[in-house]
Amino acid sequence: MFIFKLMYLIRGYVVIRSDDKNSEKLLNILRRRNITVWDVEKKGKGIKFKISYEDYIKNFELINEIVKPVSKKGFLLKLNKVKFRKGFSIGVLILIISLYLLTSMIWDVEIVGTNQSNTNKVLALLEENQIKIPVSISRIKAKQLETLIYNNFEYKFVEVFVEGSKLIIFVREKEAEPTEVKSNEPSSIISVKNAIINKVIAKSGQPVVKEGDVVYEGQTLIMGIVKNKNSDEFMMVPSDGIIYGKTYYNFEMKEEKIRSVNVSTNKSKSVYYLKINEKSIKIIGDKDPYEYYDYRESVIKVPILSNITDISILIGAYYEEEIKEIEIDKSTAQNKMKVAMYDELLERCDDDSRILKSNINFSEDDEFYYLIAQIEVIEDIGEKIRIFPIEEQTEENMEG
Repeated sequence: MFIFKLMYLIRGYVVIRSDDKNSEKLLNILRRRNITVWDVEKKGKGIKFKISYEDYIKNFELINEIVKPVSKKGFLLKLNKVKFRKGFSIGVLILIISLYLLTSMIWDVEIVGTNQSNTNKVLALLEENQIKIPVSISRIKAKQLETLIYNNFEYKFVEVFVEGSKLIIFVREKEAEPTEVKSNEPSSIISVKNAIINKVIAKSGQPVVKEGDVVYEGQTLIMGIVKNKNSDEFMMVPSDGIIYGKTYYNFEMKEEKIRSVNVSTNKSKSVYYLKINEKSIKIIGDKDPYEYYDYRESVIKVPILSNITDISILIGAYYEEEIKEIEIDKSTAQNKMKVAMYDELLERCDDDSRILKSNINFSEDDEFYYLIAQIEVIEDIGEKIRIFPIEEQTEENMEG
């Protein structure tokens, strides 16, 4: 019934009122003529009802002999009133076309994550592939464009998306990979952390530290320069070995005694939007109906219409929540802090590290539980780096 009324609201209908006592006879005459009648209401001694504007035109003489229409309503009837106003009609048409062009075209390209030189290269690549501004949104295929840019540039990550009338290309450049030292290249081993030397296993090169020495980050542990056994000259060699050091990690953590959490009240409200080219126009409902809520969205495609245009219905659901305070017991808080501490320790050490000693202290006040700890670890602290010969200055270079 709703669809029936909506259809005639668009096509137009006529409201008729009859004060004749023989109202039933009038309805029977109309029905014999196959004229659809709906919303029949008794008004005093007579009746009031509706018929379609199309039936009214076809049976104009008959209906006007019997009764007089009260009013005529409908979208098409309103449109007929202005169809002869050419200037107005043309203006409305131009406005509709302009709005369509503004909302269905991309007018700007923004490239995020790289320098201006590479930005210009990406824009040139787009033009080479017939993507010139302005361009229709329907021509932008995000995945294809991402693949195109990724294959032509050495980017670590590429993401393409449309925001309103702007095409945004987000890129992340590859980080410079650390230079690997080949096994036959001259090298030394340096410390990557402050530590106390626990053990030195030197397979090649000249160790310059011993057990018990305190070393600092960047200090040489095994030098890749050794004295030639057959002469007094020094030569560069590839260093190889493992240097174990004692390292110390300090941690300070805290956990709230009372925590606020969101709890659902099982109440919800929805707001409906008309979504056109990524822009949302609210149709019905209120935004932010609750002080605290969990918001979720779903998109409904309109049959046929969504297939030929970028129009859909967006439903936003607000689920009410309330804030409740819960008390965290001591053992739970301490376990959580210890787990977080060891997780962080694993990130800062390598897989072969071994814990020698743990000194963990817990305390509390009115608001928080605290953890203060120092962890003593044995780990490989060495890193191999390439070394290069120092060019000797000749007399000619010194004179220059």
